[in-house]
Amino acid sequence: MLELELHFPDYVQLDILTTTVPSGRGAIARFLDKFGEGIQQVEIDVTDVDRATEILRARFKLDPIYPATRSGANGTRVNFFLVTISNAKKVLVELVEQPNQ
Repeated sequence: MLELELHFPDYVQLDILTTTVPSGRGAIARFLDKFGEGIQQVEIDVTDVDRATEILRARFKLDPIYPATRSGANGTRVNFFLVTISNAKKVLVELVEQPNQ
């Protein structure tokens, strides 16, 4: 697996995972075989994950994967949404609230 992290102004960051060998049989290669290439997950830093969840529910009629915010890695609070994008593909949206915000 090859991982790239790109950092841009205004706190925009991209974390890109790819296979080192396109014909590999690791987890990333199997995932790409099943779902194809493209954006699979978007992580969004928010100051209040509960409020962001309510906005997505009310304004965009999206239901979170979990009914309530969950504990994430390193003391974060998280929730997830599976959002349909073009050609009926889906992308996983992760809302992340850092600790002590």
